[in-house]
Amino acid sequence: MAIQLIAAAAGYYVIWPVPGSLRGFGRSPITAWQITFDEGGLVGWSEPVVEGVICSEPYAILCPDGTVQESDSGVYHDTLDDWARTLLRKATV
Repeated sequence: MAIQLIAAAAGYYVIWPVPGSLRGFGRSPITAWQITFDEGGLVGWSEPVVEGVICSEPYAILCPDGTVQESDSGVYHDTLDDWARTLLRKATV
């Protein structure tokens, strides 16, 4: 297994719900992507690097076009507000 860091383009952010808040979220710019390759040299997965830390907690990615991708779920939201509403629904269920 090999790991490579690739600089991230500007405008991508990791976002996460603020604990104890139903409406707030935190955000931090993605500075790089950590790409992990398997023994055959194929990409196994990628993870964002934020302020020198690889993200390990549940998070979502806010893209420059305003869409949001939830990590590891393949779920996309058209806007940050759509993502926030989904979080609110999950918190009240």
